[in-house]
Amino acid sequence: MVREKIQIKKIDNNTARQVTFSKRRRGLLKKANELSILCDAEVALIIFSATGKLFEFSSSSMSEILERRSLHSKNLQKLDQPSLELQVSCLGFVFPVYQLYIVISLVHTHPYA
Repeated sequence: MVREKIQIKKIDNNTARQVTFSKRRRGLLKKANELSILCDAEVALIIFSATGKLFEFSSSSMSEILERRSLHSKNLQKLDQPSLELQVSCLGFVFPVYQLYIVISLVHTHPYA
């Protein structure tokens, strides 16, 4: 059986929208946890619902991950045109999607560093 593709647009029915939000939020939190475990990545996920309720996940300290992201963002702004290697090795990636922010740190931490 093939799943039917859904059109991505705002769900008009409030109840259906809330159910979809809850299911997708749980799935996104699960994927963030899996990514942090499988890839040894530091992951921070922040979600605000339509009512303003906060949901968050972090594989380590949320404040430390956000601090690292801020630091590296400032370092990239100082450079006119950073090299591709520097862009790829940058620790913080933020993908704003309405009121959803995902911060992923892809550099492994070493216990002896």
